[in-house]
Amino acid sequence: MSTTARAVGAWAGEPAAFRSRRAGGVVTRVMFLAAFASACHDPDPADTDRSSDDSADDSADAPADTAPVDVPGPLLTSPAEAADGDPAAGAFLTELRPAPATFTVDGVAVDGYAYNGQVPGPTLRVALGDTVTTVLQNDLAAATTVHWHGMQVPEAMDGAGWVDGGVLPGAAFTYTFTADAPGTFWYHPHLDVGAQVDGGLYGVVVVEDPAAPAVDRDLVLVFDAWGEHDDGAPGLDAEADDHHALTNPARTRWTVNGLVGARFEAVGGERIRVRTLNASNSSYLALAWPDMRHIGSDQGLFGAPEAPDYVVLAPGDRAEFEWDIGPDGFDVTTLPWVASAGAAVGDPRTLLTVEVPAPAPAPTPMAWPSATTAVSADPARTDLVYVFQGGGAGDWLINGEAWPDVTRHTAALDADTVIEVRNLSATNHPFHLHGQRFEVLSVDDVAPPARRVEDTVDVGIRQRVRLLLHAENPGDWLLHCHLLGHEEGGMMTVLRVE
Repeated sequence: MSTTARAVGAWAGEPAAFRSRRAGGVVTRVMFLAAFASACHDPDPADTDRSSDDSADDSADAPADTAPVDVPGPLLTSPAEAADGDPAAGAFLTELRPAPATFTVDGVAVDGYAYNGQVPGPTLRVALGDTVTTVLQNDLAAATTVHWHGMQVPEAMDGAGWVDGGVLPGAAFTYTFTADAPGTFWYHPHLDVGAQVDGGLYGVVVVEDPAAPAVDRDLVLVFDAWGEHDDGAPGLDAEADDHHALTNPARTRWTVNGLVGARFEAVGGERIRVRTLNASNSSYLALAWPDMRHIGSDQGLFGAPEAPDYVVLAPGDRAEFEWDIGPDGFDVTTLPWVASAGAAVGDPRTLLTVEVPAPAPAPTPMAWPSATTAVSADPARTDLVYVFQGGGAGDWLINGEAWPDVTRHTAALDADTVIEVRNLSATNHPFHLHGQRFEVLSVDDVAPPARRVEDTVDVGIRQRVRLLLHAENPGDWLLHCHLLGHEEGGMMTVLRVE
């Protein structure tokens, strides 16, 4: 996940903009403009020029005791889970059927896509060590794949699509792999990603560790941003083909499990393990709520829980938290944050309200398994360099090359490779490597406060991030920016592990 997810002030790599904003107290408000162009219209001039007599007539007609009605938001639950079609122990079998779908986002109809008729798609909950078999039946009018983001699967199962062209309309493909590490992962297409992912094709994979402490509930929260670009309709932005279009946060409408303004009913005294995913194309989250307890990121649990003020999730990032529910509810909010500037001016925006209808004292925090928190020593060498640059009127580039005309670099199997990622462009780039895990050694020569093993790391403007890759999975693996417009605009290459 993003290297900006950390205890506030604990890491010298923290953006200066947020340090100064903390010192200044509460940030000022940004007006939240119309969420969707298709749902908005200019007022009729005749309406704006109405006389005072007309207004008086309206007032006379209105009931004298009229008061605003407080309508509760929709009730949130975790996305529905996929059924396991294989009764054998150690095996999990399911089917995913991507198809066109019409659904609503805050009352606005969206012509998009869905897995098995739901957005987000069904959660695949499997056990550590399971053999996972997923049959993809393509009911779309275009080729598609399933990429298992963050999971170490065989190259042929990665769903990258750049070699074989993906699964054609009407065809099927069976993905089979072993769930070799616990954590929160996700799946999505890797062909025409800007349209297919933005249209609703994504879901979560939970790999459960039987040795993990038991909690009262396990909650999955999938965040997505709709109407991210200036002239687009929700979900299917007109500017999605413009790979240089920046997210307009004033237009972005965040959903949580497909809902806007949702509420979640918790029970006083319960412990909830919360798994979060930022599934948006290009929008950042800076999640915040009182007494945050951050227990894990992209590749599972931390060595020890942390207590940050906020956690930044770039597109593709995951994070895990513990909620120890007491007598009071709280709001899950996002602070203003954009790829082109980091921390932005504005008030927090409420994404979800946690209600406690049955209050009780908060439980004692969980005792999570402890592990090493020491950051590995930097080997003081650089084996591979990836320079992210571009934008403006040109392509998005890695090392001066745009996909597919790229140089394939090599990393040795079962050996350490030190990768340095340099960002020379005027926007952040979430660096994602398929099929592997890596440790973050430093950001601008400053080591993180504790060991971080990730598959996606946000690289800030003009930052230099050093990564330690112990390559365990042979094959040709895509690496790219996970701002999907940048990926489609050329910011992708291949790393061979052999």
